[in-house]
Amino acid sequence: MKLSLIIPVYNVEKYIEQCLTSICQQLPVPEVEVIVVDDGSPDQSVAKAQQFLAQQPEAVQQQFRIIRQKNQGLSGARNTGIGEAQGEYVAFLDSDDYLNPQYFAEVFKGIETGADIIQFAVQRVDDQGNTIPFLHRMSKQGLQTLNQDILLELSNRSAWFAWLRVYKRELFKDIRFPVGKNYEDAYTTPLLFFAAKTAYFSPEVLINYRINPQGITATKSRKNIDDLGGVPLFYLERIEQHPELVATMIAISQSHIMDVLNADGVSAAQQRWKTLKQKMRQHPLNETMIRNRGNRLFFHYGVAFLLFDRTLRRLGLKK
Repeated sequence: MKLSLIIPVYNVEKYIEQCLTSICQQLPVPEVEVIVVDDGSPDQSVAKAQQFLAQQPEAVQQQFRIIRQKNQGLSGARNTGIGEAQGEYVAFLDSDDYLNPQYFAEVFKGIETGADIIQFAVQRVDDQGNTIPFLHRMSKQGLQTLNQDILLELSNRSAWFAWLRVYKRELFKDIRFPVGKNYEDAYTTPLLFFAAKTAYFSPEVLINYRINPQGITATKSRKNIDDLGGVPLFYLERIEQHPELVATMIAISQSHIMDVLNADGVSAAQQRWKTLKQKMRQHPLNETMIRNRGNRLFFHYGVAFLLFDRTLRRLGLKK
């Protein structure tokens, strides 16, 4: 088995058929398995999935496995899929997203190079099918040896989505998604890159990333705010070994403090940033690695910069 595609399923009955259709239209493909993890979904998502798969040719049905478990959240569902996977490589697809038709063909181009990680391009899509460009392509394409320059570019992009890449399963030997936390990708994907030696970067758009207002991280709940706030602290523990993490640490800190500002007001945001900045001062941080001008300004001016930036946006002077 070359590739295991893992799909956690929870409360997506509106989208699951489109997700599975985008896969089945490309199957059968030799040496591919699709693992659907029912994470204790209370709606009809899995029943709809079973009904849809029952209508597919036998050769396609045989490439699917459905695994049921009590609800453990997205991290737990992905971890279950990793544990069950038989492929040399594992990939992830959120069940409200869907593939573009060349997904498997392009991924196998990367697999043939022997790369530890295969990364591709994506686009955002709404329920009406309108697509929006999302994320700039990497500056280098094809098979690359992972060095600090590439890791620094990835850090400045701060796009740690698990589904943006395909990974050699052996990278997960000592790594799993943190169960019970949202923004789990940010806690996990950088570690996979640090464990890898090579990556294949494809310019092809392979996944349609849905704009879903009901998605896990779409709402700014207290848990979401706190879980995102834990990410910079997680990076700080590793910053001396991986100094390039400073760029993504500041980017995520800015998002976190902005969430606190919007939810709890200026005073709470200032206190959070003060506490976080004090912890940062205990570690050597190379500011020159922060390439984004807005992130550098936030690093120096904190909440004052966020208030200024928010005012510009409200006045229509900045998008």
